[in-house]
Amino acid sequence: MTIRAPFRSSQRVYFDDLDALNILHNVRYVLFMERARGELFQALGFRWEDDLAVNPDKFHVVAAHEIEYLAPVRGEGELVVELTPKKLGTTSFVLGAKVCALHGSKVYAQGSTRLVRLDPHTFAPCPWSDRFRNAIAPMIEKA
Repeated sequence: MTIRAPFRSSQRVYFDDLDALNILHNVRYVLFMERARGELFQALGFRWEDDLAVNPDKFHVVAAHEIEYLAPVRGEGELVVELTPKKLGTTSFVLGAKVCALHGSKVYAQGSTRLVRLDPHTFAPCPWSDRFRNAIAPMIEKA
């Protein structure tokens, strides 16, 4: 199944996501990006509950998060996280993200996450599978 970028995921902001100023707490943006990434992988057929023999690419770690906060999210409501694959290397994968208003073009935050695939026995970086590459490659933003 081919999914086009950006992949869009609706996220709900609840009262307990807010800080004392009624603004979305800074760590929640990364949480929403991570949830959206899980939804993207699921949509591409990479299920977390699958055995490593079926989904070896699930054995990965976050190597870096970068985020820039552009405007505060005030109060409860709906948001959209847009994910766009940026670069797929041999062992690493960079996924761009934007946290946006549900309707309209307002961007509250933008950033990226770098994932590194690991060998489940040695924990050393190892190549992403051909299946993963074939699923992600059509989504990579062309320069």
